[in-house]
Amino acid sequence: MKSLLCVRQVLALAAVTVLAACNARQNVSPNVGVGSNPRLESTRIIFNHGGRFKAAYSGTYSKSGDCSATAMFTYTGSGNAKFLHASKEKIKVTWFCGSQGVTGSATLTSVQHPRDSITASVSSTDFKGPCYGFTMSFTVTGGTGRLQHASGSGTIVLNGLSSGCISYSYSDKWRGMLKR
Repeated sequence: MKSLLCVRQVLALAAVTVLAACNARQNVSPNVGVGSNPRLESTRIIFNHGGRFKAAYSGTYSKSGDCSATAMFTYTGSGNAKFLHASKEKIKVTWFCGSQGVTGSATLTSVQHPRDSITASVSSTDFKGPCYGFTMSFTVTGGTGRLQHASGSGTIVLNGLSSGCISYSYSDKWRGMLKR
């Protein structure tokens, strides 16, 4: 009888401890479980802590407009970006012909998960024409999918891949920060 009473007391103490733990504040590191799923790892890094953003693309560009006042250039390429992996880019800039300023927008879209994208505004004050290299600044304005609340900024270094503007190819490198 006495041993049965001891067992009941131990079980009651264990039950009270478990119930108290259910209401206690949980202290779990945000990195618990990171590494088991690559998609979760990048989501936690970007959304919980922010992170460096790097991307590299190459492709072709096209021009519309006759440069009597403005011309529009569209850069369409593919490459890789941190947080998006294999992805595509589309940059559209408007050039007020003769000036060194361009403004526009960019969209980076994941190839594997097309619902995940980043949108940004872009601008430059050293544009001489599409055949020359130039640097643009970007400001992330949002996104879609798991990146819908993204923000950040940085630079894009864009290089023309041909001399004399014989072909319409380019490459670029994005560097900056991405956060939520």
